[in-house]
Amino acid sequence: MAESGPARQGQNTQAEGLLANGLRHVKRLVVLVIGGTVVLIGIVMLVVPGPGLVVIPVGLGILAIEFAWARRLLRKFKEKGMDLRNSISGKKAVNGSGSDRRTEV
Repeated sequence: MAESGPARQGQNTQAEGLLANGLRHVKRLVVLVIGGTVVLIGIVMLVVPGPGLVVIPVGLGILAIEFAWARRLLRKFKEKGMDLRNSISGKKAVNGSGSDRRTEV
C-alpha cells in the first residue's frame, strides 16, 4: 500500500529542497568556471596583445553574480580605474571621507 498524507508530503518537500540546493551548487560551479576562465584570459592578455584590462573586469563581473569576494574586488578595480581616469584628466575626485582632493598634473 502506498504511503500518503503528511509523511509523503514531507518527503516531497525534502527532495525538492535537496534538488534546489544541488542546482544552486551547479550554478555556482558554472559561474566559477566561466568567470575564472575569462579572468585568466584577461591576465594572459596583459602579457600578449589584447585588451586584458577590459577582459578582467568582465570576468570579475561574471564571478560577482555568485561570489561576494568578487563583488568587493570588482568594486576596488572600479575605484582604482576612476582614480586613474581622474588623475589623467586632472579632475577632482571625492574620497570616502567626503573631502575633495585635487591631483596636479
